[in-house]
Parts: sequence; C-alpha cells; structure tokens
Amino acid sequence: MTTLSQFPRPEAGQYAGRRKLFLVPLFALPPGVPEDGTKLLERYWSEVRDHVTNLERSLGAVSHVFHETVFSEGDEGLKMVEALNPGVSAFVQAMCRSTASLEATEDRDLVEENSDWQRCISIGLMSQKVISAALDGYRETTQKRFEHMGSRIEETLGEGEVGVLFVREDHSIQFPSDIQVFYVAPPGLDALKRWMDAQVRPAAQAGERAQETGQPEDQATAADSPAEPEDADEDGATPAAEQSQ
Repeated sequence: MTTLSQFPRPEAGQYAGRRKLFLVPLFALPPGVPEDGTKLLERYWSEVRDHVTNLERSLGAVSHVFHETVFSEGDEGLKMVEALNPGVSAFVQAMCRSTASLEATEDRDLVEENSDWQRCISIGLMSQKVISAALDGYRETTQKRFEHMGSRIEETLGEGEVGVLFVREDHSIQFPSDIQVFYVAPPGLDALKRWMDAQVRPAAQAGERAQETGQPEDQATAADSPAEPEDADEDGATPAAEQSQ
C-alpha cells in the first residue's frame, strides 16, 4: 500500500466536495503490560494526533468522530471512549470541543451480544456443538457490527465533510465509493505491531505444543524449559487507502 510520504501532501482542492474519512487503527493494551509496551502505545497515539492534525490542515477539520464499540453520543460517548481507549481520549475530547461531534457509531444490542459470545468462547467450552454455536454467533454479530458502522458513516458524513474512524485493523467495513479513505499509519504503528507480535508469539507456540502433546499450556511450556538445579539458592535464578506516515 502506498504511503503518504511517497505522495505530495494532499491538497484540499483535490478532494473538494468529496467526503473524506481518516481511518485510525485501534490498539489497546491490558493493564499490567511491560513498560516498553506502554511507551510504544503512548508514542503511537501521540503520532496519530500529529498526523490527523496535519491532514486536517490540508483537507479540512474533522466534523464527525466514529469509534468502534461506542454506542452513545455526546458526553456519555466521551466517557465510553475514555474507558475504552484512554490514550486517545484527550484528543477526541479536543476535537469535540472544536469542530467535531462524537457519533453513536455502534448498536448497543449488537455490541453486547457480540461481547457475550466472546466471553462464552474464552471460558473454554467442552461441547463441540456449543463451541460451534458460540463461534457462529460471534462471527455473525461481528459482521453485523461492521455493517452497522458502515451504515452510520454513510448516513452521518455529509458532502464535503471530514470524519475520523477509530477501528481495529481487521475490520471488514465496506465504505461507499464516494468516500475517500486516508489510512493513518505513523512510524510508531509498525514498532507497536512488532512488539505485540513478539508478545503473542510465545503464547501461540505454547498453545501449539499443548495441542501436539495433549498437555496444558503451562506444562507444555515448562517441558521446554531446563529444570533448575536442586541446590540452587533462592537468589540463583494511504487514498485508500493512502497511508499517513
């Protein structure tokens, strides 16, 4: 995918009258992650703010903010953003104090049903029939969520207006052909994804070994680790998309 660094800066006249959407990949880390991961996430959101601000200078101020999982608008929606995505909350609030409105991007019933299916899958089900039903329910509600988000953007973003969408990278939203999508991908995105991949890979490998050996993951992992000596002491051991960069 071609990046904006390989293009001249987009000029407002080039997209005059067209609807424009800045697409920002959504990332969040659970509490208690290593400090280096937290710093990479903070760097990423700082660069996102800078890049969106630069795009606004060229293409116009953001009028509508769309955020995955947010099903309320206004102050209630801002509280949801703060809970879901603290790293970008201040930036969203600043846009809403200026020219933008936070939109109710999702349908609450779909979000809650999708979340319940996800919980069912995560607890470790015994019955293959129930597992299949839970997976089907999760996939179906996920797709319906993406379809609803696409419809909300289509209904809300007016002619010549600019919106910003915060959504996971693996989304399947289909955007109308008359909306020009700009993919915001600052340098910190690649660094963050590499770090996350390095964190996930050992767990995935442990899961594969557990499947091969029939052992629980912690036992499979321990089997690959050398035992400590018994006498060891206690201290021994882009247009769409165009990428912004």
